Amino acid sequence: MAAETNKTSKIGIVDVQFLINNTPSVLALRQEQQKNTAELQEWVNKANAEIAKLAKKEEKDNLAQKYRLELTQRQQMLQLEYNQKVQGIDVELTKLIADVAKKEHFDYVFAKGIVVYGAEDLTQKVADALKK
Repeated sequence: MAAETNKTSKIGIVDVQFLINNTPSVLALRQEQQKNTAELQEWVNKANAEIAKLAKKEEKDNLAQKYRLELTQRQQMLQLEYNQKVQGIDVELTKLIADVAKKEHFDYVFAKGIVVYGAEDLTQKVADALKK
């Protein structure tokens, strides 16, 4: 009969929301989104002003349709870029959490709200690693 071992798993937790809110790349992405939103609003204002200058209803309708299509394309492009950046940040953060867990010899790491008792909080160690 083989000898049984009583190995206790080392469990860690991380406050994912805290990390997301304090990740430099997320903060930069938020600033970029604010800038993009302001630029898009400025573009819409200029388009509306140009439409308002026209006298004929048919010309206004045609130009408005053109701008609506362009606005949709711009919004889709911005959303696609945003989604790609968010995916990259997610991959980066997941890798960083895994690296810290391996370095600290954890068997499992869960999001903070999942484990009620008996886990070590790795949030600050991951946050410190984010700053490097």
